[in-house]
Amino acid sequence: MVPEESGQSTLRKILPFMRPFRRRILQLIFATGVISILAMLPPLFTRAVINDVIGERHTEILPGLIVLIFATPVLHAFVSFLQVLGIAYIGQKFVLDVRMHVYSHLLKLHIGFFGKYSTGKLINRLMGDSTTMQQILGANSIQVVSDLVCSLFAISATLYINWRLALPILIVVALFVVNFKLSIARIRKATRRWQNMNDRLSAGVQNRLVANLTVKTYAAENRENFHFDEQSEETTTHAHESWKASTTFSYNTQLLQEIGRVSIYFLGCAMVLDGSANYGDVTAFTTYAMQILWPAVRFSQLAEQLQNVRISTDRLFEILDQKPEIVSKPHALRLPRVRGQVDLDHISFAYIPGRPVIRDLDVHVKPGQTIALVGPTGCGKTTILSLIMRLYDVSAGTIRIDGHDIRDVALDSLRSQFGIVLQESLLFTVSIADNIRYARPDATMDEVVNAAKIAEIHEDILAIRNGYDAVIGDRDVQLSIGQKQRISIARAVLANPAIIIMDEATSSLDSESEKAIQRAMDRFLEGRTSFIVAHRLSTIRNADRIILLDGGVIAETGTHDELMAIPGGRYRELYEKHAGKGVITDETDE
Repeated sequence: MVPEESGQSTLRKILPFMRPFRRRILQLIFATGVISILAMLPPLFTRAVINDVIGERHTEILPGLIVLIFATPVLHAFVSFLQVLGIAYIGQKFVLDVRMHVYSHLLKLHIGFFGKYSTGKLINRLMGDSTTMQQILGANSIQVVSDLVCSLFAISATLYINWRLALPILIVVALFVVNFKLSIARIRKATRRWQNMNDRLSAGVQNRLVANLTVKTYAAENRENFHFDEQSEETTTHAHESWKASTTFSYNTQLLQEIGRVSIYFLGCAMVLDGSANYGDVTAFTTYAMQILWPAVRFSQLAEQLQNVRISTDRLFEILDQKPEIVSKPHALRLPRVRGQVDLDHISFAYIPGRPVIRDLDVHVKPGQTIALVGPTGCGKTTILSLIMRLYDVSAGTIRIDGHDIRDVALDSLRSQFGIVLQESLLFTVSIADNIRYARPDATMDEVVNAAKIAEIHEDILAIRNGYDAVIGDRDVQLSIGQKQRISIARAVLANPAIIIMDEATSSLDSESEKAIQRAMDRFLEGRTSFIVAHRLSTIRNADRIILLDGGVIAETGTHDELMAIPGGRYRELYEKHAGKGVITDETDE
């Protein structure tokens, strides 16, 4: 009763995930067949008791019938118990495999993809839609096998007992099909609208919780409560429409089943009265008629479930059909530890075709040099760092590390060369020690402590309850922005990279902490190539080369002294303007 095209399309998508369980599925189908046969035997036993034992007085068969009547439900219960356990196991493993596959695929996707899909929406699909897909291997799906067996058996039995009584059953089954055809499109449309609205609600909640500090800063709690309530109301409206469509379909199905049952019952009574059927035949026939009508009801319910599965599958495959834009070539070169020579050979880049962010940039960095990138908002500082790590591919030109085009290098071996500290510290809900050793899970505790000392965070960690074992995110662990940033720096120190990328790494620290970090980083950066986006003038002036960017091109480049020696130079003007503050203010941020 499922439209052939949608059923086949959904099955084609899901089939690869089901293949690892095909042996267990076959075992479950066999068990279901056994259960079905056992379930079909009692009406025959009842008929034999009424017609043969009571009617014909064949009492010698009664002991055997009694044994069969008691043994059949016991065996049925045992096999059913094994079936339920098997269905639960396969369903849970199936969901786990789907989630792992989608999650693994997400991690491979181009970073620009995450600008199109909010984190809340992706989580909703990863967790919610994968759970909905489990219904394809649920009890109702496996029950289809039982229903088919029971229906074929019941149809044969009813035709054998009295073919005229079978005609009303065929009419009711035809009405089931009509009910399905009229209802399923409405159900699918309403359910899709509800799930899409649920995505928006989840995304909004995630964004507001992450930006909780901003909400409080601007006293926007009431406004955000209003937005949440508004979106929740809209989601509830769509959920009600979906529920109403599904409930209408379900109740119509049950009504048809009841009409069929009553019609068969009274028709059977009429046939007994006119002598064209006996009591045993009508009793057995009525039981078998229900074995036809109940599967029709379950087929209708399963068809409704499959529509939900189809929608969830389509939503997950919106993600799975996304192709990673940045991938390693087949048999790509695996970089050993590099010396740190970086060449940006006349590179250009645009996020949107026709609107370049970087224009014909030509920069050559020797191993061990520190390069400071400065310039106004949107000049391309952070974009250059992303291109060097190959988070994006250049539109033109070539980026080389130690003479190797980074597009010819295996991605993991390329990115393992970098240590990264960003303006916003990104920590995980694990222990402080595990956060520091994230880039090197096999690092010893002594190495973790040494990295923390270099980042000037060791004493702060010891002052926290449970120290390095304290889990970030627990209510007892309260870290300042500066402390979180120094843990991020310790992580980069422990990674022992050949190339360091620091994007406003010390912007969240007070002056004293920044000075201590700067001393430690000076030792750590020695012999390593580093690219620094910084606002602190002390950081900028100590760089081996400063690159002032404007509109994606190099406006000025040189050492601090060389740039300060240019009369009327833009860097000199910038430096003198902010020298009293020690920090380049937000008007020049990116």
